[in-house]
Amino acid sequence: MNPSQLSDARRGLREIPSKYIDVLVEEYNANKEFLQKGVEPMWNVYQSNVKKDSQSVTNENTNAKHLAEIHYPLESEDDENPYIELPNGQMMMLVPLVNEYARNGYLAGFADPEYIESLPKHPLIVNKRHSGKYMAFESVGDSMFDGSHESIEDGDIVTGRDLPRHHWQNRFHINQYKKWVIVTKNDGVLVKQITKHDFETGIIVCHSLNPDKDRYPDFELHLDEVDKMLNVVNISKPVR
Repeated sequence: MNPSQLSDARRGLREIPSKYIDVLVEEYNANKEFLQKGVEPMWNVYQSNVKKDSQSVTNENTNAKHLAEIHYPLESEDDENPYIELPNGQMMMLVPLVNEYARNGYLAGFADPEYIESLPKHPLIVNKRHSGKYMAFESVGDSMFDGSHESIEDGDIVTGRDLPRHHWQNRFHINQYKKWVIVTKNDGVLVKQITKHDFETGIIVCHSLNPDKDRYPDFELHLDEVDKMLNVVNISKPVR
C-alpha cells in the first residue's frame, strides 16, 4: 500500500482494501478498527501492543520515536520533519501536504511555521532519517503527463526536498534531480523539469513532459521570481 493511500485513509477519503489490512496490522501495528471503521487512534501505541524488532535501533541524536512514545502534536528537532520509528526498524517521515485546495493559502503562509504545522501530513516510509526539509504537493493538471512512466498525473502526491536559497547561486543538479517543485511569486506552485540553469544570470528553463507545446511550451524563469525550490524525491500515485 503506498503512502498516498495511507494518507487518504487517515483523512477518511479512501477505504483501505481488505487485502492490506492484515499486513498493516501485523507489520506496522495499525489499529484494525481504524482501518475498517475509522475509529481512532490509527496506531496501537500502547507499549504492550508494539512489536519489537531486534534490528530496531534508537538513536538519541535523531528525532525518530517508537510508536509507544508518540505524543501529539508531533515535534521535530533542528527544523526537520518529524519521524516515527516503526516496529520493523523502518521510519515513517511525516511531510506537510499542500493539496489542491490549500495552494493559495500556502503561497501566503509558506514562511509561517504555524501554518505549515496546520497542514495535513503525508507519510513516507523510509529506511533511515533524511536531513533537510520536505514538503508534499498534490499535482494539478496534465502538464507533466506524456503517458510514460516518468509522468506526473493529476492527483499524484509529489514530495520535494527544499533547496535553501543560498545554494541557488550554484549550478542545480538537473541531471540527478530531473523534476522540481517551483514555488513562484506570480504563477503559484509549478511542477516541472529544469532543462537548463544559467547560474550566472539566475535564469532557469522549465519544461513540461506533455508533448502539446502549444499549451505547455518551454519557458524561462528568473530565480528572483521564485520563493522556493524543491527537488522531487518521491511521487506517490493513488489507485485509479
